[in-house]
Amino acid sequence: MKDTLAVLRTLFITKLKLKMSPGDITEDTQIFGADGLGLDSIDILELIVGIKKEFGIDISDRKVAEKVFITVGSVIQYIESNT
Repeated sequence: MKDTLAVLRTLFITKLKLKMSPGDITEDTQIFGADGLGLDSIDILELIVGIKKEFGIDISDRKVAEKVFITVGSVIQYIESNT
């Protein structure tokens, strides 16, 4: 299995064009807000597409997405429990 954190770091930095190094993104990093990655709903849609491409997981339910996209760790946990 791929290193989920490493793949997500690449998705965040390349697909979302975040100006940070991979080491700045940890499992505790918040998805939203100034103290975290500062993503918005459009970024999440891009991330969902990337997750589907990389892991074959479709996150199409809004209620599920609201629970998944809290921290990088919660995204990892969801991916790993659904692969």
